[in-house]
Amino acid sequence: MTKMPRKTVAADRGQQAQLLLYKLAPLILLVLGWHLLTGGNARRAFFFGSPSAFARELMAGVISRRLFYDTAVTAGEALGGFLIGNVAGTVAGLVLWHFEFLFRILRPYIIALGTAPLFALAPIIVVWFGTGFSSKLIVATLSTLFVALMQAYKGADEVDFRFVEVIRSFGGGNWQVFRKIIVPASMVWVMSAFRLNIGFALLGAFLGEYISSERGLGHLILVGGGLYNIPLILVGVVMIIVLGWCLSWAVGAIEGPLQHTIIRSL
Repeated sequence: MTKMPRKTVAADRGQQAQLLLYKLAPLILLVLGWHLLTGGNARRAFFFGSPSAFARELMAGVISRRLFYDTAVTAGEALGGFLIGNVAGTVAGLVLWHFEFLFRILRPYIIALGTAPLFALAPIIVVWFGTGFSSKLIVATLSTLFVALMQAYKGADEVDFRFVEVIRSFGGGNWQVFRKIIVPASMVWVMSAFRLNIGFALLGAFLGEYISSERGLGHLILVGGGLYNIPLILVGVVMIIVLGWCLSWAVGAIEGPLQHTIIRSL
């Protein structure tokens, strides 16, 4: 095994450190500008918060462990909705591609439900299923379901028909075509839906909590808004962004192995 020269390793580390500095520079400038804008001005600090007040609210949430609990609740709702919505939507999309006539019948209803404003449906779901975990899970699931469904169907529909003809020329039936061509070829579209649905799952969980809840980051932001506590609102927003980063990293980490596992199992 050829070892990388020490100078090359050192240069690579230097480039990574430089890149990290460039990435942090906008954040540092933002915090510095925020401090200059609100420092020593109570009126501006009330409307925009301040870095010091944000740090106090963050530490208070960490010390009381309330922030960890609220973050865990929202993460569970978003992750559950993300998984259920993507799996159910992908299976439904591929099945509807297989039964094209059924898709033509259901297409107007799928589009209608997919374009319906979730903020309008969320209160109904809360009334039906209560203010607990299940209602937020359903809202998060609905946020991701239709995107996954349409992406899976579109991926299957975009398959080059020449590959299908090759399978059929060797005596393959519809099931072989579906397993060996359609499903593997649509995986790129399916994973694209996974990436798109990260934000939708978090949005669904947040909307459910914002409308009616006792815990979660949506509830935290609602309380902050009711108290005109801008730093507390920003703490909730930052934690939602962190959850989005974590989900994005997880999807990126499992994307390759997941596709490989699915294709090998077919």
